[in-house]
Amino acid sequence: MSKLFKLSFLLLLVGQPLLAQDAKPDAYQDSLQNVIATSASGETKKEALFLLGEHLVQRDPDLAEKIAEDLKRSYLKGSDSSNILRNNYIFAASHRWHGDYKTALEYYQTIYDYSKRHKDSINIAESGHFIGTINMFLGYNVLCQNHLIEVAHIYNKIGTAEQKADINSTLASFYLNIDQVEKSKDQYLLALEQYEKLNDSAGMASVNANLGMLYTDLGEFDKAEMHLMKQKELNKVFPTLREMGFHHDFLGLLRQKQGRLDEAYQEHLTALKIRENLSSTYNLCESKLNMGEVLIKLGRYPEAISQLKDIFKYDEHQSLYQQQAAYELLSEAYEKNGDFKAALGNYKSFKKLSDSIYSDESLEIIAEKDAQYEKQKKDAEIALLNKEKEVSNAELSRSKAILLGTLIGLGLFLIAVIALFTLYKKIKSKNSIITKALKDRELLLHETHHRVKNNLQMISSLLNLQSKYVTDTKALEVLQNGRNRVQSMAILHKNLYAGEDLTMVSIQSYFEGLVESILNSYQKSDKDIQVHIQAKDMVMEVESVIPIGLIVNELVTNSLKHAFPKDITQKPEIRIEMTQSEEAYTLRVKDNGKGIDDEIIQKGKDESFGQRLIRSLTQKLKARIEIQNEKGTQVVVTVPKKS
Repeated sequence: MSKLFKLSFLLLLVGQPLLAQDAKPDAYQDSLQNVIATSASGETKKEALFLLGEHLVQRDPDLAEKIAEDLKRSYLKGSDSSNILRNNYIFAASHRWHGDYKTALEYYQTIYDYSKRHKDSINIAESGHFIGTINMFLGYNVLCQNHLIEVAHIYNKIGTAEQKADINSTLASFYLNIDQVEKSKDQYLLALEQYEKLNDSAGMASVNANLGMLYTDLGEFDKAEMHLMKQKELNKVFPTLREMGFHHDFLGLLRQKQGRLDEAYQEHLTALKIRENLSSTYNLCESKLNMGEVLIKLGRYPEAISQLKDIFKYDEHQSLYQQQAAYELLSEAYEKNGDFKAALGNYKSFKKLSDSIYSDESLEIIAEKDAQYEKQKKDAEIALLNKEKEVSNAELSRSKAILLGTLIGLGLFLIAVIALFTLYKKIKSKNSIITKALKDRELLLHETHHRVKNNLQMISSLLNLQSKYVTDTKALEVLQNGRNRVQSMAILHKNLYAGEDLTMVSIQSYFEGLVESILNSYQKSDKDIQVHIQAKDMVMEVESVIPIGLIVNELVTNSLKHAFPKDITQKPEIRIEMTQSEEAYTLRVKDNGKGIDDEIIQKGKDESFGQRLIRSLTQKLKARIEIQNEKGTQVVVTVPKKS
């Protein structure tokens, strides 16, 4: 359910930004209307109409559309392409704010096609951003990805700081929509940092709202509430009913997760009443979905069914995600109300729609990403060749000038100059080959680590999705442990391609990321357990770090699962330390829990998979392992250095 809201708040920012005069919209509107009524200049009146139409698309979409019709009829000629595009943006935005996404897409597509023909990069990016975002709303992930990647390439080259922040925020929502949670979180945090530098209140509010929903899904309720309250504070800068509607719905979803159902109902009811008086039927349907969900949890099934059936009355936006969510909730409501036939029919509709969104389309998304990767690689190679050609041409021109001057002024040295020039060209050619080979190798290593990390992240996401459909506790634990092991390797490759050295790993940074991932997977925070990591200035080769990371993953997981019973009196702590001497590296992992069973230390009991994995990894490293059982459990692994 929360996917709908992460995406819907985003659309507020991909459009005309809130202006300073929003605090006094009537005064600004009156001043423009006065210019239109009194100006004798056609150009002045036309510009005032444009500004008024752009100002009104959110506040009064019907009036904005009428102004656009007036501009089209009275002021725009067929050759006035720039103003026609500007007017089409008003048409598109007015339909978008009505929730009529189909018509809005047609206008944006017209702008995009025209801009493509005329190689207008900025309008390609602006219209493509709208097309990608709306397709994400409607559930067409492949179309969405195609446009967003193209927009990101353009903005990275020629975009403003605000445009770069906007596309990063949109990409974060896309990654979250396909369950790449870690990548989405990184992208949101990057966008938030960019908006903070710009002091963009609306942008910061949007990202904080989406981070609130992300942390709600992860079960990190304190972080979720912090971000949602930040959104509320930021919305005070430009207070509008639309933003408050989002805030109350988001807060209601958090209260649902917390089990505070009466409070959740009141928040959703407030949002619904706000949105009943606004133009967007899409946002209204979001509130109806949330009301349906909380009413089911409160046992008010007929009311829930009434709210959910309303979703299908609004066909102008035709969102596959909203229809899918409505079918799923209707199935649950009918079942709990005793109408099993209706429950089965709605479940079949939900399943059919869900398969069309996530199964076939997921394969297309993966193929599209592979194609995009190849395209990026080729573009980088072409850019590198063009750069080398420019340098070569510049060097050749300078060499010719030197040669010509030498021939005229120093004819006696002709043979020596020719010999030296020939030698120079050979050396330059060899250096160029060597430099290109080194750059290609570095680029290949970067892309290899990036690709491995993405593939491991995808495996982690698939395991996470699968775990949602597993009810058996042991099977769920096995899936969770497998996901953590895959995640430990994904974090390693992320550190590699993000760092300057592609073969060495910073142990401190790697352990911090690994422990954060493990704690998140068990829904633990710093308030629940204190983790101390000491490995500053330690770097190791990737070949050794992979088994060490898996060992740390197993040891920390074992501590979380077994070391701290519910009746423990002291605050749980885990300490991870990595040191080195001339001969060996030493890893220490210690907790202050109840201690490990002595029979396990002496191998008197059957080993678990995790214990066998640790033993296998230490053998691979030719390491020595010691287990101490005093005031908790301490495991010491000594890894000899290679010759």
